Formats: sequence, structure tokens, C-alpha cells
Amino acid sequence: MKEEIRERQRHREQIARLAAGDHLVLPPEVVEYLDLLRVLGVDERIVQAERDGWIPLAAHSPERVPEWVARKREQIADPRLVGFYRTLGQALDRTDDDPQLVGLADKLAAYLTEVADERGEEYVDDTGIEAPLVELMDTLAFDTVPPARRLIELLEERGWTGWTRLGRVGPEMGRRG
Repeated sequence: MKEEIRERQRHREQIARLAAGDHLVLPPEVVEYLDLLRVLGVDERIVQAERDGWIPLAAHSPERVPEWVARKREQIADPRLVGFYRTLGQALDRTDDDPQLVGLADKLAAYLTEVADERGEEYVDDTGIEAPLVELMDTLAFDTVPPARRLIELLEERGWTGWTRLGRVGPEMGRRG
């Protein structure tokens, strides 16, 4: 019985992937990464936002995709980041003033600070994505995941800025948190 249930779940996942068309527009390593997010329990809307961001990246810089995917796989191996994705998924149906977003911003800022302190500032964001592409990807993310805009505002209050291109808020930006 359990095996039959697992088999049905696998079939549903395959149908969802085919319906999403990931295989048609994305390199196999990106499709595998998106599938990993699904296995980890990341909300499908978050997975779609990731997918939407990968499309212009893969079209613009296909030679860098393996490097970027390897980095994402390394990052997603951290349970704290998986927790962030799951919490963001729960926040999708809430309002901008929801206290859960504040808690998420606190956790994410602490995580980013810890990683930057442990591994260096360049580890947090060394993707080297050009500014127009960053702007496009941010817009796609904000349109797909509306609470992301408020989350970015809250992160800036906590010393971080950016969505696609993360960085510490410098003194010239007027750190508020």
C-alpha cells in the first residue's frame, strides 16, 4: 500500500513537472534543482519564482549555469535556508504587516550575517549578474512572491539589501536597524 502511494506521488510530480514545462526551457541541472526544492517541501509558488528567474539567467549566461546551480545546491543543503524557503511559502498568503514576515526577516538577516561572517562577504553574493538582469529577476520575484517586497524592506532595516543581488547595507545607505 505504501509503495502504491509513493508511486502515485511520483506520477503526480512527473505530471506537474511536464505541465510546468521546465524541461523545455531550462538546462537539466536547473530542473533537478527545482525538483529538489519540491522534494524539500518548498511551496510551488516559490519554486515557480525560482524557475522564472532561471529562464533569463540560462538564456543570458548558459555557460555560468553549472556554477550557479552548484552554489544553490550547496546553499540549500543548509537546513536554515530550507526553513527560510518554507516560512516564506507560509507567508505568501498573508498581508504585508503580518508579524510572520518580521520574524522571517529577523531569521534571514541573522542567517546572512552568520554566513557572511563565517565564509566572507563574497560568499553571500558573488554571482556577478549584470544590473539589468538583476532588475528583471527582482521584478519577476516580486510579481510572483508579493511579500518579498516587504521582506526586502524589513531586511534593509536589519542591515541587508537586495533580492537577486544581496549585500550588506553600507553606511552611505543609512543603516536603520
